[in-house]
Amino acid sequence: MSATHVPLPCASLFVRAEEGPLEIGFDAVRAYHGHGALAMLALVFQGQRGALPLLEADGLPVPRHELRVVSGHPGPGVRDALEFVTRAVTRGCYEIDLSLPQARYSAGRDKSYSFQLIRGPRRVHAVLRQGVLPDEFFALLGDTSVQGRQRHAQLRKEIAERVLLASPQALFDFTVLTTDA
Repeated sequence: MSATHVPLPCASLFVRAEEGPLEIGFDAVRAYHGHGALAMLALVFQGQRGALPLLEADGLPVPRHELRVVSGHPGPGVRDALEFVTRAVTRGCYEIDLSLPQARYSAGRDKSYSFQLIRGPRRVHAVLRQGVLPDEFFALLGDTSVQGRQRHAQLRKEIAERVLLASPQALFDFTVLTTDA
Protein backbone atom coordinates (compact mmCIF):
# COMPACT_ATOMS: atom_id res chain seq x y z
CA MET A 1 0.00 0.00 0.00
CA SER A 2 1.42 3.36 -0.99
CA ALA A 3 1.66 6.30 1.37
CA THR A 4 -0.93 8.15 -0.73
CA HIS A 5 -3.58 5.40 -0.51
CA VAL A 6 -6.71 6.67 1.18
CA PRO A 7 -9.45 4.10 1.79
CA LEU A 8 -12.85 5.10 0.45
CA PRO A 9 -16.01 4.73 2.52
CA CYS A 10 -17.57 1.31 1.98
CA ALA A 11 -21.16 1.06 0.83
CA SER A 12 -22.98 -2.04 -0.34
CA LEU A 13 -26.10 -3.19 -2.15
CA PHE A 14 -27.91 -6.48 -2.64
CA VAL A 15 -29.02 -8.45 -5.68
CA ARG A 16 -30.24 -12.01 -5.91
CA ALA A 17 -27.70 -14.35 -7.51
CA GLU A 18 -27.91 -18.04 -8.37
CA GLU A 19 -28.14 -19.22 -4.74
CA GLY A 20 -29.80 -16.28 -3.03
CA PRO A 21 -29.04 -12.74 -1.86
CA LEU A 22 -25.60 -11.44 -2.77
CA GLU A 23 -24.08 -8.42 -1.03
CA ILE A 24 -21.86 -6.35 -3.31
CA GLY A 25 -19.62 -3.78 -1.69
CA PHE A 26 -18.11 -0.80 -3.43
CA ASP A 27 -14.62 -2.12 -2.65
CA ALA A 28 -15.26 -5.14 -4.89
CA VAL A 29 -16.52 -2.93 -7.72
CA ARG A 30 -13.49 -0.66 -7.37
CA ALA A 31 -11.12 -3.66 -7.44
CA TYR A 32 -12.78 -4.81 -10.68
CA HIS A 33 -12.55 -1.37 -12.31
CA GLY A 34 -9.31 0.13 -11.01
CA HIS A 35 -8.72 3.85 -10.53
CA GLY A 36 -9.51 5.41 -13.91
CA ALA A 37 -13.09 6.64 -13.71
CA LEU A 38 -13.55 6.48 -9.96
CA ALA A 39 -16.07 9.33 -9.71
CA MET A 40 -18.48 7.82 -12.21
CA LEU A 41 -17.94 4.34 -10.76
CA ALA A 42 -18.97 5.60 -7.31
CA LEU A 43 -21.88 7.66 -8.64
CA VAL A 44 -23.39 4.81 -10.63
CA PHE A 45 -22.86 2.38 -7.76
CA GLN A 46 -24.78 4.76 -5.50
CA GLY A 47 -27.42 5.18 -8.19
CA GLN A 48 -27.94 1.43 -8.23
CA ARG A 49 -28.22 1.44 -4.43
CA GLY A 50 -31.19 3.77 -4.87
CA ALA A 51 -32.73 2.16 -7.96
CA LEU A 52 -32.62 -1.54 -7.10
CA PRO A 53 -34.95 -1.39 -4.07
CA LEU A 54 -37.55 0.29 -6.29
CA LEU A 55 -37.63 -2.85 -8.45
CA GLU A 56 -37.91 -5.32 -5.57
CA ALA A 57 -40.97 -7.52 -5.12
CA ASP A 58 -41.99 -8.66 -1.63
CA GLY A 59 -38.85 -7.07 -0.15
CA LEU A 60 -36.54 -9.55 -1.88
CA PRO A 61 -33.44 -8.42 -3.77
CA VAL A 62 -33.86 -8.22 -7.53
CA PRO A 63 -32.57 -11.28 -9.41
CA ARG A 64 -29.69 -9.90 -11.44
CA HIS A 65 -30.54 -12.17 -14.39
CA GLU A 66 -33.88 -10.31 -14.76
CA LEU A 67 -32.25 -6.89 -15.18
CA ARG A 68 -31.72 -4.99 -18.38
CA VAL A 69 -29.76 -1.72 -18.49
CA VAL A 70 -29.94 1.41 -20.64
CA SER A 71 -27.16 3.92 -20.04
CA GLY A 72 -26.89 7.42 -21.44
CA HIS A 73 -23.15 7.52 -20.73
CA PRO A 74 -20.61 5.32 -22.56
CA GLY A 75 -17.77 5.71 -20.05
CA PRO A 76 -15.87 2.84 -18.43
CA GLY A 77 -16.78 3.74 -14.84
CA VAL A 78 -20.48 3.72 -15.70
CA ARG A 79 -20.22 0.46 -17.63
CA ASP A 80 -18.12 -1.32 -15.00
CA ALA A 81 -20.38 -0.34 -12.09
CA LEU A 82 -23.46 -1.53 -13.97
CA GLU A 83 -21.78 -4.71 -15.26
CA PHE A 84 -20.40 -5.77 -11.89
CA VAL A 85 -23.80 -5.53 -10.23
CA THR A 86 -26.13 -6.67 -13.04
CA ARG A 87 -23.88 -8.69 -15.39
CA ALA A 88 -25.91 -7.01 -18.18
CA VAL A 89 -22.94 -6.51 -20.51
CA THR A 90 -21.98 -10.19 -20.27
CA ARG A 91 -25.60 -11.28 -20.75
CA GLY A 92 -26.14 -8.98 -23.76
CA CYS A 93 -28.74 -6.86 -21.91
CA TYR A 94 -26.78 -3.60 -21.84
CA GLU A 95 -27.62 -0.73 -24.18
CA ILE A 96 -26.04 2.69 -24.55
CA ASP A 97 -28.55 5.32 -25.61
CA LEU A 98 -26.83 8.66 -26.13
CA SER A 99 -30.18 10.27 -26.97
CA LEU A 100 -31.51 10.15 -23.39
CA PRO A 101 -32.50 13.80 -22.87
CA GLN A 102 -31.95 14.18 -19.12
CA ALA A 103 -28.80 15.28 -17.29
CA ARG A 104 -26.81 16.51 -20.28
CA TYR A 105 -24.24 18.38 -18.20
CA SER A 106 -21.11 17.97 -20.32
CA ALA A 107 -21.07 20.73 -22.94
CA GLY A 108 -20.07 19.51 -26.37
CA ARG A 109 -20.24 15.84 -25.39
CA ASP A 110 -23.13 13.65 -26.49
CA LYS A 111 -24.01 11.87 -23.25
CA SER A 112 -26.56 11.79 -20.49
CA TYR A 113 -25.65 11.36 -16.84
CA SER A 114 -28.54 8.95 -16.36
CA PHE A 115 -29.30 5.26 -16.60
CA GLN A 116 -32.27 2.92 -16.45
CA LEU A 117 -32.65 -0.44 -14.74
CA ILE A 118 -35.46 -2.52 -16.22
CA ARG A 119 -37.12 -5.56 -14.68
CA GLY A 120 -40.00 -6.90 -16.73
CA PRO A 121 -42.57 -4.12 -17.17
CA ARG A 122 -40.96 -1.90 -14.49
CA ARG A 123 -38.25 0.61 -15.22
CA VAL A 124 -36.36 2.89 -12.84
CA HIS A 125 -34.77 5.92 -14.44
CA ALA A 126 -31.93 7.35 -12.33
CA VAL A 127 -30.99 10.91 -13.29
CA LEU A 128 -27.95 12.56 -11.73
CA ARG A 129 -28.90 15.80 -10.01
CA GLN A 130 -27.54 19.10 -11.30
CA GLY A 131 -24.51 20.23 -9.28
CA VAL A 132 -23.46 16.81 -7.95
CA LEU A 133 -20.48 16.95 -10.30
CA PRO A 134 -18.69 20.29 -9.93
CA ASP A 135 -18.01 22.53 -12.93
CA GLU A 136 -14.30 21.83 -12.50
CA PHE A 137 -14.93 18.15 -13.31
CA PHE A 138 -16.30 19.05 -16.75
CA ALA A 139 -13.69 21.77 -17.37
CA LEU A 140 -10.87 19.27 -16.83
CA LEU A 141 -12.30 16.58 -19.14
CA GLY A 142 -10.42 17.89 -22.18
CA ASP A 143 -7.28 19.08 -20.38
CA THR A 144 -4.37 16.92 -21.58
CA SER A 145 -1.67 18.78 -19.66
CA VAL A 146 0.15 16.89 -16.92
CA GLN A 147 -1.22 19.26 -14.29
CA GLY A 148 -4.75 19.00 -15.70
CA ARG A 149 -4.68 15.20 -15.73
CA GLN A 150 -3.27 15.09 -12.18
CA ARG A 151 -5.89 17.51 -10.88
CA HIS A 152 -8.68 15.59 -12.62
CA ALA A 153 -7.47 12.31 -11.10
CA GLN A 154 -7.44 13.90 -7.65
CA LEU A 155 -10.86 15.44 -8.20
CA ARG A 156 -12.30 12.05 -9.24
CA LYS A 157 -11.08 10.58 -5.93
CA GLU A 158 -12.55 13.48 -3.96
CA ILE A 159 -15.89 13.12 -5.73
CA ALA A 160 -15.94 9.36 -5.08
CA GLU A 161 -15.29 9.89 -1.37
CA ARG A 162 -18.04 12.49 -1.14
CA VAL A 163 -20.70 10.56 -3.05
CA LEU A 164 -20.09 7.32 -1.16
CA LEU A 165 -21.01 9.17 2.04
CA ALA A 166 -24.19 10.62 0.51
CA SER A 167 -27.56 8.94 0.18
CA PRO A 168 -28.49 7.85 -3.34
CA GLN A 169 -31.51 10.18 -3.16
CA ALA A 170 -29.22 13.17 -2.57
CA LEU A 171 -27.37 12.34 -5.80
CA PHE A 172 -30.10 11.10 -8.16
CA ASP A 173 -33.74 11.65 -8.97
CA PHE A 174 -35.47 8.28 -9.37
CA THR A 175 -38.57 7.76 -11.48
CA VAL A 176 -40.41 4.44 -11.62
CA LEU A 177 -42.30 3.69 -14.82
CA THR A 178 -44.46 0.68 -15.61
CA THR A 179 -45.22 -0.38 -19.17
CA ASP A 180 -47.90 -2.75 -20.36
CA ALA A 181 -46.47 -6.24 -20.53
